[in-house]
Parts: sequence; C-alpha cells; structure tokens
Amino acid sequence: MNGPMNDRMSDRPAAPARIDAASVRILLIVLLLAAFALRLYHLDFQSLEGDEGISLQRSSQPLGQMLERMPVEHVPGYFVLLNGWLRLAGEHDFALRYLSVWPSVVAVALVYRWTASMGRPVTGLIAALLLATNAFQVWYAQQARMYSWLLLTSLFSYWSLWRMVAPETSAEAASPPPSGRPTTRWKVDILYILSTTATVYLHYFGFLVPVAQTVFMAIWSLGRGRWRITRRWIINGIAVFLLFTPWLRNLIAFLGFQGWREPLDPWQVPWMMHSAYSVGFPMPQPWQSWLAGFYLLMALLGFVVWWRQNRSAWGMLAAASLVPFALIFIAVLRSPDFHERYSMFIAAPWLMVIAAGISALIPQGSVGGEGMAGRSSRALAWRLLPALLVVGLVAANGLALNRLYFDTTLHKPDYHGAAIRIRTNEAPGDIVLVDGPNPELVFNHYYEDTYHGQAPVHDLRFLGDAGYEQVEGPLQEFTAGASRAWELLYFRAPGPIQLWMATHAWSSAPTYHNGVRVTLYGLDRGPLVEQEMELPFGAGLTLERAAIEGPVVKAADLLRVTTRWQVDAPLPEYKFSLRLLTAEGQVLIADDYVPQNWFAPTSQWVVGAGAVDQRALLLPADLPPGSYLVTLRLYDPTNGVPVETSAGQDVQLGTVEVRG
Repeated sequence: MNGPMNDRMSDRPAAPARIDAASVRILLIVLLLAAFALRLYHLDFQSLEGDEGISLQRSSQPLGQMLERMPVEHVPGYFVLLNGWLRLAGEHDFALRYLSVWPSVVAVALVYRWTASMGRPVTGLIAALLLATNAFQVWYAQQARMYSWLLLTSLFSYWSLWRMVAPETSAEAASPPPSGRPTTRWKVDILYILSTTATVYLHYFGFLVPVAQTVFMAIWSLGRGRWRITRRWIINGIAVFLLFTPWLRNLIAFLGFQGWREPLDPWQVPWMMHSAYSVGFPMPQPWQSWLAGFYLLMALLGFVVWWRQNRSAWGMLAAASLVPFALIFIAVLRSPDFHERYSMFIAAPWLMVIAAGISALIPQGSVGGEGMAGRSSRALAWRLLPALLVVGLVAANGLALNRLYFDTTLHKPDYHGAAIRIRTNEAPGDIVLVDGPNPELVFNHYYEDTYHGQAPVHDLRFLGDAGYEQVEGPLQEFTAGASRAWELLYFRAPGPIQLWMATHAWSSAPTYHNGVRVTLYGLDRGPLVEQEMELPFGAGLTLERAAIEGPVVKAADLLRVTTRWQVDAPLPEYKFSLRLLTAEGQVLIADDYVPQNWFAPTSQWVVGAGAVDQRALLLPADLPPGSYLVTLRLYDPTNGVPVETSAGQDVQLGTVEVRG
C-alpha cells in the first residue's frame, strides 16, 4: 500500500548509540546474575501471606478437583503449573516461591532481546537494568503467585508478534535460507500461540495483551498493507481462542464478578500504575513522587524517540502500554476492584519507552571501545553524564530494595513467627483460637504442617459479626476442659471475642508478629492463693484483695494474678505494671498494661463500685528453681510517676516457689 498512511507507519532508521556484541554479552550476564541474586535474597525470609496460602492450598489438590473448584475470579494456568511443581520441589517456602523467581529473571533478558530487535540495544540494556532492579518486580518475583509468569508470557507474546511484523529486524532475516523464507517462521507462530494462550490462562487481565495487539495490528495493517502477515496473525489468534474455549464459560461468569478489594479512586489508578512499574511502591517519599515525575518525562521523550526511529516499534509499544492503561481506567470506573499487579504485563513495554527517553540523552556513536574516549574533558563529561544518571536511578532502586528487604512496615503478616511462638511455649491442655481470615490458608501450614503443633485450632470466623452475648456460648464450649488458650488476632480490631476472654480468663502480655497478635490466656483451672490487702493507692482507690497462682509453680507455667479494687473517687488513667522479682529484688519480668487487657481503663471505673483486673505472667522456661516475689505498681503513663502507697511504689502481692 502506498500513500499517506504508509508514510505515517514507515520505519525510519536513526543512528542510536551502538555497543559491541562482546560488551553486550558481558553486561547481560552480569545483569542477569544481579537480577537473580536480588530475587533470591531473603526469598523465604518473610512468612507466606494469604494469597500465597491460597496458591498452596489450591495447587495441593488433585488436578481434576482443583479445576472443578476453581473460583470465578481465577484462571487455572498458574495453579496447574504449581500443582506439578509441588510434586517435584515440595511445599517449603523457598521451593514454593522459587517457581516465581526464574521467570522474572528471564523477563530481564527478554526485555533486552525485544528492544534490541527493534534496533536499540543500548535502550534495551537500560530497560533491562531498570526491570532487574525495580522493587515492584522483585517483590512479585518473591511471591508464590502468577504475576512474574504473566510478565514473562506477555513478553514472549509481544516479541513473537514483533518477529512476525518486522522480520527484517529479526536475527533470522540476517542470513535467510536459499528459498528466501525464514526457516523459523513456524516456530514464531507456535511461540506466539503458546505464550498468548498462557497469558490469558494466567490472569483474566491478561486478555488486555491480545486486545492491545489487535489495536496495533489494525493500525499497522492499514498503514503497511502487509495483509499476508495480518492473516497469519489472525490465524494464530483463532488458535489462541480455540485453546481457551474450555474456559470460556468461566470467563463469561467472571464478567459479572464485582471484586472484593477496597474501592479505588479511578483518577489515581494511572499514576499508581506508572509509579509502581517505574519506581516501585517501596521507594520512600519524596523520592517516589520526584522519580515518578522524572520517569513520566522520560516516557514522553521515549515516545518521540521511538516515533522518529521506527514507527512500527512505536506503534507496538504505544499499544502495549497505553491501550491497557486506558482500558483499565475505564474498567475501574465501572468496578473499582483493581491492583497494579494485575496488569504486570504493562511494566516491560512501559520501561522500554522510558529507557528510550533516557538513552536519548546518550551522545550518538559508540558506547564502549574507542568512541568513549573524548578529545576534551568537556566531551568526556558530556558522555559521562548519562551514565551517571543511569547509575543514580539504579542507586535509587537500591534504596527501594533496601526498604523492601528490611523495613518491617512493608513486610507481610508473620504467621510463621506466630506459629513458632505458640509451638515453642505450648503445653498439654492448650487450645488455639484464631480470630481472623481462614487459618487453613497460612497459619496451619506452619503450625500444624511444618512444626506439628499439638493444640486444637478453632476458627472463629463464624463469630465475626456476633455481639458479646453471641460469642459467649461458642467460647465456653471451646475453652471447656482447656487450661490455656492461645489467641491469634489479625486483620481485625479487638472486639467481643477479646472482651469475653479478658473478663473470663487471665491475659498475658501479647507478642506482635507484623500484624498478627498472639495472646496467651490462662483459664480457670482452680482457686488462687488469696490475701486481704486493704491498701490505698493514692486518693480514691483501694486494693482490697489480691490472689496469685501457687504457692508452687513450674518454669514455663502461666502465673495467674487477680486484683480486686474499691473506687471511691474519679481516677486518672493509670497503667499497671505487674512484676516478677527475685528474692533479692531483681526485676525479671515487668508487664505494663491497662486493666482487663486494655478494655477497662481506670478512668472509666465507676465511683462507689468495685473493679477487678485479671492478668497472667508467662514464666520463662529456663527460670531457676527458687522463691520469687510478685509485685504491682500503678503509674501515670503521661509522666511515668508511680502511685505512692504505704507499702511503697511496688506492692508485694505474694510469693511463689518455682520448682523444676
């Protein structure tokens, strides 16, 4: 086809920076090793999270059962893959996540290969470098989910499509066979069919890849007039459709799925996606905003660069990035259930556009070899500035990676640590109460499957919306006959369940595991040793009686303490400090808390009425035998000043004898 349309879509060669093949190989090897190391580091450091637990639970089922029970929002590709992988590698966290590591590394190489086949090897190296060190990519390369695979298969799909429409730039066309037809044409077709099919079987959002390709091919075909290639692509697309037909009914059902995530502001979604794919969410402020703005400028410049050099490449990259951006924005207007990981496939072409903008700052000519030697210090500085810019961007990515690895505020809930806490300190007669999402997904994977915990685990999700009266019956049933109860609280605020436990049991100091609270409660297993006190604490408050466990206890026991009070005047909000001391007065344990496990602050105690506090101290397992003191101190948390009594600041409630 000749005419204006053809001129607009013509490929215009330019003179981008060049780099010799030997340098490319060395740089790529170093880059891939670095990408692999970044993704392997701390791979099993964090606990599995809920989505990963879903992956493990679902993929552990027999294949037929798994496919039959697949929920409407999921396609089976990754879970089928993981099902086979688990049979080979097992269910340990490292093996489970390793399946996501290597596709993310291969994607780095493929980004370079695709960009270089478009005629810009230096741009390809920059794009691969940014992809390799992007914290968003590293995070999802360390998750037992489908997102790194989604990136890889989409890259193969785009790359194989590029090899169809631009064979003059492919490696095969450099030395065609005698017949004049590339011998690998059928391989390209198979690669396109398999990779595109895999993309749509990995995630429903993967359908945006063939949609973007359709937009590109429609414009490209009109501009270039190569209908034979268009027919070839259509035939390949029909093959993809036929391969997906077994799941077509599920796709239709998914179109009515409303999602379960918190609604998003649609107008923030494009920036959120751009920021994640270019900078990464762990980047601290204000660098995240500044760098995202800089990368957006580089993307605008990159589109200009691709337009001037190769209109077909420009069209493919524009379609691969901007079409999904636009369609996702429209989709979020209808249903605001979205996360930027769903469209991971945008990240690679978007970074290729950004990298073109950065590479435009590099002086044209040779990169490496004699061309790098400037004839003057000014020329040398001009050539070094772009390199320093790339180094600075990689260093910024390193800052985000450092937060990703070591900033616990970004880490996943530590079900692993919670399971170890319970398993290490559990005793016969213990039970576990889980107030949060399904414990079968992650917690039981560690507590029961990995560490073989012995206490029965009770799932309290059915009490999620119950009031205080409704939780009493089930909790009485679960705690009947038990001596202690471990409570896990996560993704929920304390409510009726915790209030019932605080008033019917003796809570000990909780431990926190990055969003998972673990509390050990002592249950009523017999009377305590009680003594009259009648001791005023300042004005308006009298400690009437105190009761403690004993008189003989064991190391690792839960030492229960009950104090009963009379309120004669309004009180400030005191904090209690329950302590265990040696006979010589050395403090071994000091548990500071608000009465009744924070549910009954003294400022709310009723004047003229009595009040009760129940607390427990978990004795160390290595506590030496001997006699120990149990004391109580009240103090004002605003200034730390203790309440004075006639018995001093620390009031002795009793003594206990610890035996082995």
